[in-house]
Amino acid sequence: MTDGHYNYKMIFVNINESQKRRIEEFFDEIKFYYYTVQKKIESVWDAKVKHKNTFTWPGTDCTFILTVPERNLDKMLTNLKTFRMSLPHGVVMTAGVIPVDRIIIDFLNEDIVPDEELLARLKEKHKVK
Repeated sequence: MTDGHYNYKMIFVNINESQKRRIEEFFDEIKFYYYTVQKKIESVWDAKVKHKNTFTWPGTDCTFILTVPERNLDKMLTNLKTFRMSLPHGVVMTAGVIPVDRIIIDFLNEDIVPDEELLARLKEKHKVK
C-alpha cells in the first residue's frame, strides 16, 4: 500500500466561472497545486439566483475539487474565506468539506489484488499485451 495517503479531506468549491482565473492565480499565490476543476456547470443558488447559461438565467459556474491533508484543513478554509472576502459582493462562492478514506495516487503500485479474469478480457478486447 502506498504510504501517507490517509487522513485527507476534499473541499468542493463552487464559484462563478467569471472568477476561475482569479482563484487559480490565488492557488498559485498560496502554492496550492492539488485540485481539479470542472467548468460550465449550471447552478441554482436561490429562487432568484440561477446560472443556467440561458438568456433568462445567464452565466455558468465552475467547481474546484481540492485535496487537502486533514491537518491543513483549517488553514485552507481560512485562505478560502480570505479569498472570498476579496471578491465583489455579488459573486457566489460556496464550499463543502468531505472526508476521504484514502487517496490512491498510483493504482499499479497499490496493494489491491486485480480481478485476473476481467483483466484478461480487457487486455484481449483492447489488444494489450
